[in-house]
Amino acid sequence: MNLRTLFKNTVGCLCALFFSSTAIAQTSKRPNILIIMTDQQTADAMSNAGNKDLQTPAMDQLAKNGVKFTKAYCAQPLCTPSRTAIFSGKMPFETGFVGNAPEKDGLWADSLLVMGKILKSGGYKTGYVGKWHLPIPTAKVSQHGFDYIENTDFLDYNDAGTPSYCARFMKENRTQPFLLVASFLNPHDICEWARGDAMKMDVLENAPPAADCPALPDNWSITAHEPELIREQQKVSFRTYPTVNWTGDQWRQYRWAYNRLVEKVDHYVGMVLASLKKYDLEKNTIVIFTADHGDGYAAHRWNQKQVLYEEASRIPFIISKMGAWEARTDDMLVCNGIDIIPTICGFTGVLKPAYLKGMDLSERIANPAKKLRDTLVIETDFADNEDLLGISGRAVITDDFKYIVYNKGVLREQLFSLRKDPGEMNNLAVNPAFKKKLQGMRMYLKNWSARNGDKFTGS
Repeated sequence: MNLRTLFKNTVGCLCALFFSSTAIAQTSKRPNILIIMTDQQTADAMSNAGNKDLQTPAMDQLAKNGVKFTKAYCAQPLCTPSRTAIFSGKMPFETGFVGNAPEKDGLWADSLLVMGKILKSGGYKTGYVGKWHLPIPTAKVSQHGFDYIENTDFLDYNDAGTPSYCARFMKENRTQPFLLVASFLNPHDICEWARGDAMKMDVLENAPPAADCPALPDNWSITAHEPELIREQQKVSFRTYPTVNWTGDQWRQYRWAYNRLVEKVDHYVGMVLASLKKYDLEKNTIVIFTADHGDGYAAHRWNQKQVLYEEASRIPFIISKMGAWEARTDDMLVCNGIDIIPTICGFTGVLKPAYLKGMDLSERIANPAKKLRDTLVIETDFADNEDLLGISGRAVITDDFKYIVYNKGVLREQLFSLRKDPGEMNNLAVNPAFKKKLQGMRMYLKNWSARNGDKFTGS
């Protein structure tokens, strides 16, 4: 080999080494994504939301280091439909999963990409810990894309084990970009508490006397001019709705128990955040905190979810970067079901599936003046666990108003001024003065359904 050839080869090797190390450095700067989910947590069940009946220091820490979206909703207030939306980026009416569904092979179409597979294809390590409740077998990694998947079975104290499995994943993958989902079950145990069953995740002492429990909410009464089907479908299952004839004192104790369950899950959320700090991952990790849906929380004398009232459909949604971002709130309309995947693709640079219609909230965080959405449509299908009841509904939400319509009943529609009546107690759909607003909402839903292939028929 002559000197000229040796020089050429040496320079080539050095250049290759330089570009290789540059690529590695760039890759290492891609942010980690940590998604923390609770189950059945209404948006106001956090102390950073002004709720003085509970303390949530971990959730408060997230709010102090990020953007709290105060008008965030789930795609559908029921477990499987909401979760399929979050992990596919498509609405339940699009996926067909409008009720709870089993973890069974063959239900999920291969053409419907899952969050884990999307990020894995983009070069991310992927992990999922905790409650699953998706219609895909956890063992089918080729479909969902989460290589590390742990603690998904229903066992006593699952929530307590989730932080440990999350810590192990962080430790083993701290030198490369990752997506990790920490999925907790509480405060879902309120369902068991309400019917007197043993709880799955934790143990609660007996509720104190009602006089020592949180006050009833201002909207505890049943809304005037409420569609009759809402109360009729409650009769399908006493185990689901054991609260039908409860007194105000029982509802106060319900709120006490619910708050304690939120505090318990907050403790575990804090442990997951502590692992970020332990493994020096805080500075390069974006945390998204949310819930799959809310809970009636005694408003409208409602436990459970499924209805389209605020308490059941509005959820916590905070995007944080610990020690790097300042606290602020944002009142733009958000849907965690369709917005999370576009958002994490925006943060990471991973290619977003072209068919997704959700908003990339990383753009809003970078530029708070950028308007991404002024109207949101969400849905519901009432069910008794996996058995659909044939009762569907849609809600059209704007900055000021919410229009709700169901597919059955004599009175099917509700219209609320969220600004003047946040408790949704005055149904303006029966008020002639709001006829024009009602017609406008109907037309919006009709046009939206035509554009998006939604076959729902209401009013």
